[in-house]
Amino acid sequence: MNRKGITFALILSLLAASYVKAESVGEKAYEKRNELILILRKLRPMVYNFPCEPLPECLPKDINEQRANPGVNVTKYRDIKRIYQEGLIYLFERNFINSYSRFLEAQARLDNLLEGLSQQYIDRTEIMIRESIERKNPNDPRDTSVVDISIDYGPNSKLRRDFDKDREIPTDVRRYDPRNYHYVENKYRIEANMKKGYEMLGLAKQARLDAVQIGRELPAGRTLSPRQLQKRIEGYLDSIELARKAKLNAEFIFALKYPYENYYMLNPTGKTEALDGEQAEIPTIHGVQMNWSKNPYAFPKKLHPIFDLRVPEKWHRDTVDAREMRFDDEVDVNLRFRYHKEGQKPVEILKDEDGKNLNSKPNPGL
Repeated sequence: MNRKGITFALILSLLAASYVKAESVGEKAYEKRNELILILRKLRPMVYNFPCEPLPECLPKDINEQRANPGVNVTKYRDIKRIYQEGLIYLFERNFINSYSRFLEAQARLDNLLEGLSQQYIDRTEIMIRESIERKNPNDPRDTSVVDISIDYGPNSKLRRDFDKDREIPTDVRRYDPRNYHYVENKYRIEANMKKGYEMLGLAKQARLDAVQIGRELPAGRTLSPRQLQKRIEGYLDSIELARKAKLNAEFIFALKYPYENYYMLNPTGKTEALDGEQAEIPTIHGVQMNWSKNPYAFPKKLHPIFDLRVPEKWHRDTVDAREMRFDDEVDVNLRFRYHKEGQKPVEILKDEDGKNLNSKPNPGL
């Protein structure tokens, strides 16, 4: 080989060395540990908010039975934590081969858990958005769907002409229900949130589909590499985050359509509005009843989602989860005053369907 050939071969070997990075098992174990702890931290509120499907029918009604049988997703999550802990012990013992093996097992189980959980998020989001654009109460003549809002309250519609018509007060009677005027003001924002919500839902479905497709073309007997598995897990997490954003759009649609449902927050007695012969009453929220205007955690200006009755109560779990919080924790703190001692509660609780848990400490197993 002449001098030019030797020089060319040397350049190629140097270039190859710059792109190939030798990584020890110990380095791989530490890297995988850092990946897993971030996913476990992000996953924790998800599995406790949605432990099984369908909710709440899938959970035992008795609180003690729930602790014994918390749901399939929580059980899987606890198993993954146990395996991760085993890997962590091996890691600190500097037994890197066993440590990396346990971390890979935890990663594979995370992939399995997120495959089902991401589909559960998409299914719930689809139902939530659909309910937000339909009528919440078919017996309420003021209630209407988003399609009817677009038809009846759009430009040049009869109702819009009635709203804009000049009249002599009090000679001329009003030709419309004034409590429906908010549909005119909120029409475009309602439509925009419907559009954005379904757009986010579509992206969530595509993100999950892309994740599922990873490894589909592998030959029989071959498994995904740890890097491919991590990419698929990230795809499932992206799908969940997009579904959460779509739920926020559905929440805003509910809020725009039913702005009067939170009257109880402004009423000093904590009662709902007496309208059309209906009797005013103090609402019961998640099994707890009190004068809500005195609740120290309920501020109408920045309302916590568990107090927002514009959104049906069954979707409060989803609106809390969309803010990356745990639903059971938020109920215990804001409604049952977990951190207030007996006799020092800021407001009297008039009714509690689960009174035995008012001052219960959180289960250390959770």
